[in-house]
Amino acid sequence: MFKFKAISALEKVMLTDTYDSYEAITSVRGLKGERVSFQIQIGHKKTDARATQGTAYYTLRSPLRTNTQVGVVGYIPSELPAYRHSYDEDYISIEPGLFPDVVYPLKVKEKFCCYVDTPTTLMVTVDIPENMEAGEYPLYFSFTIVKGKHEMVTEKRSLKVMVKVEDLAIKKNDLIFTQWFYCDCIADYHKVKIFSEKHWKIVENYIKTAARTGMTMILTPIFTPPLDTDIGGERPTVQLVKMKKVGEKYSFDFTLLKRWVDICHKHGIEYFEMAHLFTQWGAKCCPKIVVEIDGKEVKEFGWHVEATSDLYKNFLNQFLPALTAELKALGIADKTYFHISDEPNQTHLENYKAAKEMVAPLLKGFKLIDALSSFDFFQNGLVEIPVPCNDHIAPFMNADINERWTYYCCVQTKKVSNRFFAMPSYRNRAIGIQMFQGDIDGFLQWGYNFYYSARSRFKIDPYNNSDSMHAHPSGDAYSVYPYENGAIECIRTVVFYEAIQDRMLLKMLAEKIGLEETKKWVNEEAGMVMDFDSYPRSVKFFDDFHDKIIDRLTK
Repeated sequence: MFKFKAISALEKVMLTDTYDSYEAITSVRGLKGERVSFQIQIGHKKTDARATQGTAYYTLRSPLRTNTQVGVVGYIPSELPAYRHSYDEDYISIEPGLFPDVVYPLKVKEKFCCYVDTPTTLMVTVDIPENMEAGEYPLYFSFTIVKGKHEMVTEKRSLKVMVKVEDLAIKKNDLIFTQWFYCDCIADYHKVKIFSEKHWKIVENYIKTAARTGMTMILTPIFTPPLDTDIGGERPTVQLVKMKKVGEKYSFDFTLLKRWVDICHKHGIEYFEMAHLFTQWGAKCCPKIVVEIDGKEVKEFGWHVEATSDLYKNFLNQFLPALTAELKALGIADKTYFHISDEPNQTHLENYKAAKEMVAPLLKGFKLIDALSSFDFFQNGLVEIPVPCNDHIAPFMNADINERWTYYCCVQTKKVSNRFFAMPSYRNRAIGIQMFQGDIDGFLQWGYNFYYSARSRFKIDPYNNSDSMHAHPSGDAYSVYPYENGAIECIRTVVFYEAIQDRMLLKMLAEKIGLEETKKWVNEEAGMVMDFDSYPRSVKFFDDFHDKIIDRLTK
């Protein structure tokens, strides 16, 4: 009674969709070293009234079997899929409900349920080996479905999907990509002591998953990052640098920082962004910093200390030279970025300027970077590497900036690319081509694993609360789910990784036929000038365009 077909990885199969809602595909295509993805949709002929569900498992025969990961797509509740005052027509739904997102890992012969009245979907990703010979390689899936009250009735089904491997290797991703990494959320959810051996093991698993999803940069908690916190509130202490103070003299222990860097390098994270040196939205106060004084740990800095106080100046004058010397000793100084304060606006100009003047002489040779919307901050020389949001990026596009970045968060709700549950996946995928067209070098998104309510007031369960307690549209606060002793992916990470690869394929094409010729061709294929708020709105365009890039690369 059950039937199976492969469909695009860009489809989001809603619980109200029918089996016939999506077109079947028979193959996927990629370069050596590329990751290709598709979904398997499971339906029911609905002719057997006795069977309401089945328990199924799969086996796989393929030369690519060890390079293939399969997962069951799970549905996550969203009470806030979109802001009621800010959305456009390109949402799947703005009504609260269940949305497909988490991808639960599924092993060969591991059982899963498939139902008669609701869709079941599997996400499949294949990492093509870099040394694989060109050719067509089959994935032979065999499904066994056991039905009935006593599981006495068995069905068997098969599905073949071809992976076409081209005789060309994709180049290494050079996008500097960070999603903010929260060690405190990991400790709280998994109920482990911060920086205990158990915590370190789980943190490493999260870092490994971060690298798999395309991250190349990581937010590094030299002290507790002053992010998403109420004024006067605080998050659990996550501080890699241990500090002591005797009189006015500080000493610093960088042992944990070195361990952090070693773990990141082990899993392919190359770039490091230090926790912000001043509080969010204005740079008015100090981050929480714990110092050992007379044998006791004391919260010496925090909301109770003004940013430009003599106490903090004295601290920074000792800490930053010691930190930068350590970064040089670790061999990462040229790949380290510093933040002043996150998302300053025009009313924070003077505060931000004063904070910048405090630290700039101590950070010569290091890159300073901040997410913002105001072009004045860059024009006034306050931010060397601005990270404008993708719906306020226009004035930055014509500016002389050595390193171009962009970001999005909860308020990028209209026209532009984003990754909310309620948005179709092609809207997530579009960012790769947009970054190529805009010569973007880096991308930032604030929520890799934020498992708190807004302003970190209390813990939430990401499987049951996906909107930071009615604060951020679902899909904004995190893109991985806690699972056993690590993290698992979701539809959004699979699609965003494909977007990163699109950008890289276009960069390869630009090396072959020229940058301007490539951009011109992109616009011709899109039927428009493709930029951050103008792009084709269809699954078919992005699937077909990927293959067209490969056609041009391999001719």
